[in-house]
This record gives sequence, C-alpha cells and structure tokens, in this order.
Amino acid sequence: MKGVWHSVAAVLTLCCVGAVTVAQQTQHARTLIYFVRHAEANERDATDPTHPLTEQGKARAKIFAATVHDVRFTHMFATHTTRARQMLEPAALDHGMAVRQLPAPGATLDGSIVSDATPSRAAVGPLVEALRQLPAGSSALVGVNADNFYAILNGLGVAVAASGSRCELGSSCVPCLTNSCFPVQEFDHFWILIRDDSNPPQLISLRYGDVSLPPTK
Repeated sequence: MKGVWHSVAAVLTLCCVGAVTVAQQTQHARTLIYFVRHAEANERDATDPTHPLTEQGKARAKIFAATVHDVRFTHMFATHTTRARQMLEPAALDHGMAVRQLPAPGATLDGSIVSDATPSRAAVGPLVEALRQLPAGSSALVGVNADNFYAILNGLGVAVAASGSRCELGSSCVPCLTNSCFPVQEFDHFWILIRDDSNPPQLISLRYGDVSLPPTK
C-alpha cells in the first residue's frame, strides 16, 4: 500500500505542477480531466430511486477528496445522478466549489424531465460537449457512472480497443463503450485524462485508497 500511495502522490504532484504551468500558455496547453466513478450506492432499495451513496460510499468519497486535496481544480462536473454528485461533494466542499450536473436535474431532455430515473447514458453527450469546451490549461473533476464513463472517454478522443485486443495497464484506450466491461465492484479507481491540441489524449489510471484507512481530514 505504501508504494501505491507514493505513486499516486507523485502523479498528482506532476499533474498539479503541470496545470499551473500550462495555464500560462495560450497554445497547445494541456487540459487535465480527473474522473472518478461514484462509490458504493444503495441501488437495491426500490423505494429510493435516487440510489444515494451508502455510509461506506460516503466514507470512500471523503478519502478521495483527501487524495485530490492539493489539485487546483478549475471546474467540477457530475452526471445528473445523485450518487455521482455525492461522490464529489466532499471534494467540492474542500475546494470551495460547486458541482455542475449535466444534464441538469429538472431540465427537459428529449421531452422528459431529467431525474435519477433518467438513464445514466444520457449524461454522455452533455458532458463530452462541456469538457471539449474547457479552456486550455483547465483542471476539471468529473463524477461519472459505470455505464457512461467509457463512452465519455471515447467522445474525448480515447480509442476503443480493437476487437480481440485488451487495454493493457497504461494504455490510452477503452475496452468497450458500456458497463459490460467495467470493473463494477471496484470502487477505488480514478483516472486522469491529459488532452492537448498537438498529441493524442493520454489516460492515467490510479487507485485512491481503502475505506478501512483512518480519516485524513
């Protein structure tokens, strides 16, 4: 575990320094987009369609917030789902920022009111559009769901692996475009997508800890 945390710290330090440096550039500046899938949610309770985070999920969200404490975010987004927003709330509070949900709950999308009952795939188009429009040098945090994350990455230029091929560790690709190949029961991942105008997007995959760890804040 110690080595893992050192690796996470090193990557986050590199990305934070990079965000500060490239913010001063006007061309080919890198945009850093941090993605985190919501933690454990109460999705088995049919009486609560919002599927909020469980107590374990809320604890994990706080650990994630501590992990990215030193990142200088310029934007925070989440899908329209309650669980994705709740995953970012400790980090948003820590950074004094608001979380913008896309599509916005209560808005009309394809003739229907957006709510937690709206399929999570509905967030793909609005989030891809917003993230593509980020000013160069931005550093954004995005809360996602298993069923839209890979499609969002693909919309931002990350290629789908060729048929029969695997996305090896460290590869900038996605294995599919749905949650059929997502590690659904693994809640401790987050990803950093590095985008600029002159190179293909780069994807970094990291782990941010275990809920059995004592609180750090």
